[in-house]
Amino acid sequence: MKKIPILGELKAGETQRHLIKLPGAALAKDEPRAVISITGAKPGPVLFVNAGVHGGEYPAIEAVIRLSKTLDPKRTSGTVILMPVMNLPAFRTRTPFVCPIDNVNPNRMFPGDPSGSYSEQMTHALINEFVVHADAHIDLHGGDIPEALVPFVICRQGNDNVARKSKAMAMAFGLPYVLTISKPVQPAKGSSSYAAAAEKGIPAVLAEAGGVGQMQEEAVAMLVDGVKRVMQHLKMLDSEGQALETSASTTPTILTRFEWLYTKNAGMWYPEVEAGDVVKEGQKIGRVGDLFGETLEKIISPVDGVVLFLTINPSVLENGLLMGIGCE
Repeated sequence: MKKIPILGELKAGETQRHLIKLPGAALAKDEPRAVISITGAKPGPVLFVNAGVHGGEYPAIEAVIRLSKTLDPKRTSGTVILMPVMNLPAFRTRTPFVCPIDNVNPNRMFPGDPSGSYSEQMTHALINEFVVHADAHIDLHGGDIPEALVPFVICRQGNDNVARKSKAMAMAFGLPYVLTISKPVQPAKGSSSYAAAAEKGIPAVLAEAGGVGQMQEEAVAMLVDGVKRVMQHLKMLDSEGQALETSASTTPTILTRFEWLYTKNAGMWYPEVEAGDVVKEGQKIGRVGDLFGETLEKIISPVDGVVLFLTINPSVLENGLLMGIGCE
């Protein structure tokens, strides 16, 4: 069995609870993070599953908690390591998108920097204390507090062995869309978790469901079942070992491009589409107005695709993110 040094000795056939202090000078005063290890009675791979990179994505956080209560080590092959919340400062303060300590998005900072800002040290610790000791990694997300979202999975595009394994995990997860991309969705100092894991040789996916700052039961069930399906794919769980809460989905639609739309002006956002809608290039999909009720700009789709996520709050800032469109 692989060792996860920060957790100490793991006992075969048992579920153990851990309170972990992540290394890093900027993290020294943090409260301990909850981690749960489920060590199977039989040998097998190590799967690391985390949520809470963004503190307001509650269905993802609840999915990890629920997995910790329902996975049976006696019916598991290998080891599952679960971290319900990585970005504790954002979770405690209900802060969307960023970590309130340094005001940066942790999911643009992987693989992190042990000498960097709070988020850089936090992401560095996650990669080096957990991901590199695993055989596969799943990072659970969803729409943040101001976002609606249609469920999808992201993995790194490519023909290398890690990319192929990552795509197989994404297909196994069972959500409606699989997005394979080869470049970051936003310019940033670092990259997203799945890309950084793949660079370390660890197959990885980022799965999204739920949003709008609510505990949506359907989204929780999708994420719980998706992890179990990946475990079945990795031969960590037999098909009868754990009941699924949702029926199996149809074959996912493969998307290979992620187009993000931003407003030029601060003002009121009036979308004319919803998450999951199919849009056409040149279609008017919303507008931004001022506080006198005048239109400042029309938002036109630059591509054919499907709206994977959508900002639902009317107030938007200059250069504010409005939506993400996935394209085939």
